[in-house]
Amino acid sequence: MATLTRTRAGAGLRWVIKRRHGDLLLLDFGLVGMKEGDLLRDGTGKEEAVFHIFGGTCSAEGDSFSVKKLGERKNVFDGRASALYIPPNTRYIITALTDLKAALIEAPAASGGPVREIRPRDVDVHETGKGNWKRTVHEVGMDGVDAKVLMWGETFVPPGNWSGFPPAKHDVEDPPRESHMEELNYFRTNPPDGFGLQRVYTADGYDQVFVVGDSDLVTLPRGYHALAAAPGCALYNLWVLAAFKERKLMAHEDPRYARMLSPRAEREQ
Repeated sequence: MATLTRTRAGAGLRWVIKRRHGDLLLLDFGLVGMKEGDLLRDGTGKEEAVFHIFGGTCSAEGDSFSVKKLGERKNVFDGRASALYIPPNTRYIITALTDLKAALIEAPAASGGPVREIRPRDVDVHETGKGNWKRTVHEVGMDGVDAKVLMWGETFVPPGNWSGFPPAKHDVEDPPRESHMEELNYFRTNPPDGFGLQRVYTADGYDQVFVVGDSDLVTLPRGYHALAAAPGCALYNLWVLAAFKERKLMAHEDPRYARMLSPRAEREQ
């Protein structure tokens, strides 16, 4: 079921979640901390990967690609993200041009599209919800990236507001009603001593509420889920999805809260 992991700062690549962690079958998630001049040298093997920058600047090179400079913001609350999508069987070297913080995400994929650098201008930004469940969504790796399994983005929740409401799930392959995708959420808070609450529940009686703080991570293999930010605390959520079959997000909202939907159905995030 869902799990809460409290991460800590450190140097280099530190894997936080590896495949088959609890009920997760697809996702690997690592945190990267690099000083100017540090190198991260690796390859994707049978996985596709995403190098998602929280803050700082880097260059990247590898099999048939070269990126001179990627990353523009200082931290997650300082603008839109930059990221690099890397398909399977691709060697790469990432060099920090400044102090750098990022996430490395992997999932098994039989094939993949070309290497894709994602810059702030490529991020699709929109507001969703209304009232105290209004939030801002940054779609980083959705329709514009030719990935085969991974989808990801960022949600910014204002102090005291909810996100992912009405609660929705995506744990059954039942198109066009629902797609089977596992998920993880990585959080940052502003200020750092803030917190949020994430509820995860199922129709068969599982019900868990996690208190999430700065740099916490929650895995979501199944169940309805929703998130709230504490008053006085802006909440950042990096959400990552991995598809078991079709890479298309079809989320099923809890019918008990259908009254909350506007005439134009809101997205899950």
